[in-house]
Amino acid sequence: MGKGICKKREGMLTAVVLMLIAGLIAVMVSGCGGSDSDAADTTTTGASSSDSSLAPEGGGEGAALGAEILDAFDELVGKVSEKVKDKPEPDAVKPQLEELYASYEPIMKELNTKYLALKDSDTSEFGACNSFLNDNRPQRVAAITDIMIEPIKYYNLELGAQDIVDLITEKPVELLDTALAVTP
Repeated sequence: MGKGICKKREGMLTAVVLMLIAGLIAVMVSGCGGSDSDAADTTTTGASSSDSSLAPEGGGEGAALGAEILDAFDELVGKVSEKVKDKPEPDAVKPQLEELYASYEPIMKELNTKYLALKDSDTSEFGACNSFLNDNRPQRVAAITDIMIEPIKYYNLELGAQDIVDLITEKPVELLDTALAVTP
């Protein structure tokens, strides 16, 4: 009886390992495609030109506000991408990025005002807004690295300009967080 139990465990372990290998192969195959620059160009275009088309039809005020917030974020990321795509020197691009971010602060604060007003006026729509953001925000934030991989590599690996990398990758997310702050 003891041998039968060990054989069952071995069989289960083998099945788990095979499923893990199959999953890894599926991930690798799904990652195949065009060159990195093709993916970045496509993502840049998608991120900078996606209007409220992501808001589900009939999604209501909450989903529409969520889409508006993410559209503003995408627009910002698209403008950052445009500023760094030719890899200008850090001393030249840093003030441009800081100016761009300063121009988006009032936009994000205004969106935060709408967000908080929705929270106070309609908890159901506020929940819909948060659901929309939870479903769509992670991909948008992760897309920053995909969109700007070449400038990030250049500033980080070739120049060691971590402050520029932080401006490119972290500051847009901080501004998005400004729009989504529950306490102003």
